[in-house]
Amino acid sequence: MLKEFIAHIQKTTQPLIHEVEGATFVINAEGEYQEMLPSIFHPDTLSLNSLDALIKMVKTEAPRFTETPLYITIPNHLMVQCFTQPEPTERFFRQFFYEVKATDVPGWAEKNTLGFEEAQIALRTRFQETPDTLYAMKLVSDISLGAKVIYNDNGIATTITTQKGVALQTNEQIRPLVKLRPYRTFQEVEQPESIFLIRVSDRGISFIEADGGMWKLKARETVKAFLEKALAKEIEEGTVYVAL
Repeated sequence: MLKEFIAHIQKTTQPLIHEVEGATFVINAEGEYQEMLPSIFHPDTLSLNSLDALIKMVKTEAPRFTETPLYITIPNHLMVQCFTQPEPTERFFRQFFYEVKATDVPGWAEKNTLGFEEAQIALRTRFQETPDTLYAMKLVSDISLGAKVIYNDNGIATTITTQKGVALQTNEQIRPLVKLRPYRTFQEVEQPESIFLIRVSDRGISFIEADGGMWKLKARETVKAFLEKALAKEIEEGTVYVAL
């Protein structure tokens, strides 16, 4: 009797497997159920570090693994993703083949306050050259460090006068706004231009972003145009789509 009783308990506590309209569910002794999902075998997403690598992969490797079009999106100014359409036979799984990240970009914050010497170095090493970059470098180089600087800022323009060693070599009104191109997205494309507000004090010079972050959209549009040019044949054939 004991043996039969134990066998009865084991039988009643075993989970039940039930199929409903092609889906398989496991039901335990308490009546709780959970769907059994099949494992989907797929390649891991490959991490890349350049747009050139992505272009080569899309042209040579990806078409071997899918018959559906490839989609390339730029979710932000530092990332590009490549994926397929969802597959109905695999529970609408969407395969992400490649993900590109701009990992070696110096970047530039919304506000940067630097000493005059630091600003001179930054303008030479962390920006693509523009007429306003040259202006900013000249402005910084014309300021020599000393004991005191007096500046007048009316909210529109800044004028500097000096005493005892802190001087502009030429007296002039400082332009309050400049257009600069810091390295902030993939270095294979032209960097987006932004308007920066300049503020000068006795401690250094500040560059304050003044375009409301619109440069991020411009960066994505520039990357999109770069990819569309490189993948023009595939886009024309309808095998690749590029979107923001």
